[in-house]
Amino acid sequence: MLRKRTKFIGMVILVLIAALIHPSLLQANALTTNTGSYSVLPDAKAVNLTTAYSPWENSKVYVSGDMVTYNGLTYKAKWWTQGEVPGTADVWQLISEPNGSYEAWNSTKAYVGGDMVSYNGHNYKAKWWTRGETPGSADVWELISSTDPTDPTDPTDPTDPTNPLPTGFKVVGYYPSWEPGKINTIQYNNLTHINYAFAIPTSDGSLLPLENSSAATQIIQKAHQNGVKVLLAVGGWSYNGTPLESTFISATETQDKIVKFGNSIVAMAKQYGFDGVDIDWEHPRTDGDSKTRYTNLMVYLRSKLNENNMLLTAAVLSGVTPDGVVYWDSAAQTDTVINTVDWFNVMAYDGGDGIRHSTYDFAVLSAKYWRDTRHMPASKVVLGVPFYGRPSWASYSDILTANPNAYNTDVSIINGMQAYYNGIPTIKAKTQWACDNVGGIMIWELSQDTTDLSKSLLNAIGEKVRENFNE
Repeated sequence: MLRKRTKFIGMVILVLIAALIHPSLLQANALTTNTGSYSVLPDAKAVNLTTAYSPWENSKVYVSGDMVTYNGLTYKAKWWTQGEVPGTADVWQLISEPNGSYEAWNSTKAYVGGDMVSYNGHNYKAKWWTRGETPGSADVWELISSTDPTDPTDPTDPTDPTNPLPTGFKVVGYYPSWEPGKINTIQYNNLTHINYAFAIPTSDGSLLPLENSSAATQIIQKAHQNGVKVLLAVGGWSYNGTPLESTFISATETQDKIVKFGNSIVAMAKQYGFDGVDIDWEHPRTDGDSKTRYTNLMVYLRSKLNENNMLLTAAVLSGVTPDGVVYWDSAAQTDTVINTVDWFNVMAYDGGDGIRHSTYDFAVLSAKYWRDTRHMPASKVVLGVPFYGRPSWASYSDILTANPNAYNTDVSIINGMQAYYNGIPTIKAKTQWACDNVGGIMIWELSQDTTDLSKSLLNAIGEKVRENFNE
């Protein structure tokens, strides 16, 4: 035993002498090969991501899982490769950026245990298989580090207004295709879903080209980076001043046309990368056969969207008048449709001009109709609120321009006309009721909000949601 120990000590002394002559020998031993493990230099306090793996070699064969560095970045091989340059060949997956962050989280991508991503300035590791679950709010993601060591925020804190909203409660905002210049004002951190409005149907069962499609593409990309899903809203009340009700009826007059119409909708949603479809047929009737046509369309859409793991929702009547009288045509939303959709966006506004437009009581009566009278699961009822006034039809932003204190009340004078709308107190009250009683809040529409966060209706909604879901 003594001889072996003496021999070992002698070998260590030889290695140290050699290292003094060739320091690179110790450095080489400090690095790992393509085993996927990190290297730590003696007395190091943290892992150096950009030097943790061997440099990529053009002549070397790599297999799935092998890790290399190239041009200061870290890559992982997806499959067998030789001579394919990292950063240019699809076989190489970018793992970390020069600042120590990993590839950005993608809500449409599947991850497995051990996969690393960056999201909102923080690094996360997947514990098991996941797709669409937001880092910082889903248990599947483990917080690893922050790419900004001076950042004091906790990405798992749902009360932090810079973080995504907690999961479970839906905040759905419609964004109009005719406002492409305002897409940079969207508060993604205060939304869970965006409905891009609208894809316009034609009588033959097809769709017109999507208006301002580049804006839609940008919204989808930015939304997905922030863990927000985007749906394609189809229809609306009118197009170019002509109501679309008759167009929907024509597009669904036979089963063949329903199939064509449904396929056109799904094809457009897939073309742009939408996460689902929102049908805004205003509105199917209990008289005649539009109720049956609408039901058949929704059932067919559900079957096709299920094949692509996509959502199906619908914008629906408030259900009752501001006085609580049931709208006859609300029954056109059959029990079959209720069971088919992921949720209803309840248009609890436009109850009339003036004070009847969208009061707190009207909102509660509307939501209760769908939840209690129609026995819709509470999680499927998403309560709609307006970001505009009546009878002026002025946006909330324009109302604030006319009266900077309009945020604290529900009535203001704009252009000599009294405007009735929802200020922050009413919006917060409705949001609180929704948090306590149903599955979400819906907004028509996002571009009408102010960019002043202290007076923003959407920001007020986000604050109230975080107060209620802070665990």
